[in-house]
Amino acid sequence: MKPKHLIVNLLLATEEPISAHILVGVCQLFGITPNNARVTLARLTADNMVDVPQRGFYQLGQTAEPLAEALADWREKEATTCEWNQDWIGVFIGALGRTDRTGLRRRMRVLNLAGFEELEQGLFIRPNNLKGGVSALRTRLYHFGLEEKARVFSLGDLSDAEQKQAIGLWDVDALMATYQQDCDEMLDWLAGMDALTLEEAARQSFVMGDAVLRRVAYDPMLPAEMIDVALRAKRVEIMVEYDRVGKTFFYELYRSLSEA
Repeated sequence: MKPKHLIVNLLLATEEPISAHILVGVCQLFGITPNNARVTLARLTADNMVDVPQRGFYQLGQTAEPLAEALADWREKEATTCEWNQDWIGVFIGALGRTDRTGLRRRMRVLNLAGFEELEQGLFIRPNNLKGGVSALRTRLYHFGLEEKARVFSLGDLSDAEQKQAIGLWDVDALMATYQQDCDEMLDWLAGMDALTLEEAARQSFVMGDAVLRRVAYDPMLPAEMIDVALRAKRVEIMVEYDRVGKTFFYELYRSLSEA
């Protein structure tokens, strides 16, 4: 667990500023030295990833706000889908440059977060099964950092061969295997958590929860014609309970560190 990733995700998980003392203490659970944690906090502050609302306390900064916003709605993602009419939303980025490596990484992260796959060089597509259609998704893509020179449009009337090619862009079997594995692992952990110490329960719940949350946030939200949406919804349902329980361990850990 890298200190930057850990600290940002700890701050993502709470609405209140967290003291440096607590952040350093939690980092130690993951084998991160106090000095490494403090250096990371200083770098994150310099990059505006975190703010210092009061001396010794940290919260997410302006640079991290898009990430926080993208991850915050994971509980409601299923409600964002609608009926699919076999059409697609396309994004053409072929006219955009590739020399800006930071911009390129941001562009691909935004497209991946929205569930797009590359059909042809420079042309990315996803099923048009999200509420609000092209207009709403275009606004969201631009908001999260896609260049406004990128073309976002509806795409339909594909030939049978092209439709089959488009549907095959997503490894549906792998996605559903991940849904089932996440469900099984979270339920197993919930069943055995009482045997864990506070520190181990907090650490384990964070590691697994962070991984599942990322997979939920980056799920392409494919339509029922392509994937088992009931299993996908079951994963989120279990994750809600897992997240609630995991946070109780962390809040207890915070209290113990505050009193230390």
